[in-house]
Amino acid sequence: MALTVVAHSLGTKYAIDAAAVARLRDTLASGGLVVYPTDTVYGLAADPFQEAAVARAYLAKERPRDAPISIAIASPAELFRFGTATPTAEAFCRKNLPGPFTVVLRATSDAPRPVVSREGRIALRIPDHPIPRLLTKAFGPITATSANVHGRPSPATCTEAQDQLGDRVDVYVDGGPTPLRGESTVVDLSGPRPKILRQGVFPSGS
Repeated sequence: MALTVVAHSLGTKYAIDAAAVARLRDTLASGGLVVYPTDTVYGLAADPFQEAAVARAYLAKERPRDAPISIAIASPAELFRFGTATPTAEAFCRKNLPGPFTVVLRATSDAPRPVVSREGRIALRIPDHPIPRLLTKAFGPITATSANVHGRPSPATCTEAQDQLGDRVDVYVDGGPTPLRGESTVVDLSGPRPKILRQGVFPSGS
């Protein structure tokens, strides 16, 4: 049976006790799955460097293996460790991240191979939310695919994620409804010009 960790809101921060953080870190390290809130929708975390963990995320979501999944990272400094920098990409990311965008870049040699597309690209997120920031700082990069069954709505609450994924997941982090309640905008920055692949929600205050 999946465990639920309640993250208590403290304004712009959330309180999760140290034992729960250790449990989340151990779950990810052992190839498990964790559902967590972001600024957009609830995400499904696995270790992107573990092929078996990524395969389990695909299975839980019933997602086709030819549809790549994104990863969340802790800071803009990590973006160009895993994705190739271009002047266009650097300018876009400097202006818009952290925020409700997923950026697609050409993968570097450091990129986790299980989430690199056949075309050699990687999708990256820096959610503007303290819980994924906590997870990525405590563990490292995590997958950021939405916590839904493929083809069904992306969940804006932990309950919606639980209704879809149930015990396919090891731990749920319930941080209440997500602020933007909609999917990120996906922008391909791997070419000479930015290309919107999916129009999502707008940032707060836009």
